[in-house]
Amino acid sequence: MTTAFPMLNAPPRASKPRTKALTFLSEVGISLRATEDLLETAHMIIDCAKITDHLGLIERLSEPWLRKKIALYERFGIPVLPGGVPFQIAVLQGVVEEYLKRVRDLGFVGVELSEDVIPPLARAEREDFIGRARSLGLKVTTEVGRKNRDVEFDPQTVKSQILSDVELGVANVYIESSEIQALSQRDAEALDGLAALGGGNVVLFELGLKAPQEKAAWLVERYGPLINFASVSPHDIVAVDAIRVGMHRMAGYHYLSSGVASSVVKSRN
Repeated sequence: MTTAFPMLNAPPRASKPRTKALTFLSEVGISLRATEDLLETAHMIIDCAKITDHLGLIERLSEPWLRKKIALYERFGIPVLPGGVPFQIAVLQGVVEEYLKRVRDLGFVGVELSEDVIPPLARAEREDFIGRARSLGLKVTTEVGRKNRDVEFDPQTVKSQILSDVELGVANVYIESSEIQALSQRDAEALDGLAALGGGNVVLFELGLKAPQEKAAWLVERYGPLINFASVSPHDIVAVDAIRVGMHRMAGYHYLSSGVASSVVKSRN
């Protein structure tokens, strides 16, 4: 692609498909037209999209509309998942098998099996759900931590859970944004042993709705630009990417002062 200013060197980044420095979009209730507008300018920095209009998925959004939404993302090479709350409702209502098959049949490439609100699942039941989803050809993501923080976040227990999920074939594991918010303020070391699990390719840190750009800046400063982000809103996606590569005020415009900007050489035709 020829950019508008080809004489300027941008911060280096890996091209898609990426295994690190992942950015998972979380989009709530935006129209097809708004989605197309977003993808027109930001598709290069989105690695996966998650539909987190949970109530819409089970009440308002029609099958034809959802298929159009998924196809729109696929046009730009972006896989799509449903958010994790509908799965939790399926657990409570005893229809997990039907739910997983419907996720597959609607065209989603994967499913989020989270338990951040409902009572924690028994280990055998959780592993069974993961196996069922994978047997249907779905890419599985899971989550650790609780939205209401009503269960203690024990780093060693969480680490064991993540490693167990990886052994079961889980592709990515989110760390719940409310846990990150709390731990970053009182016990940041509790997060340190998790970021590099799976070679840094597995764990994603959810930014969520509360101070997401500030959270992104803190995470990049602590763990570097290859950290993986999840639950990034359409409103924040461009700013978060700029923070990652040091081209934002919250990142101190690190790219300009790091020496990389002057050392990157582009071949010019």
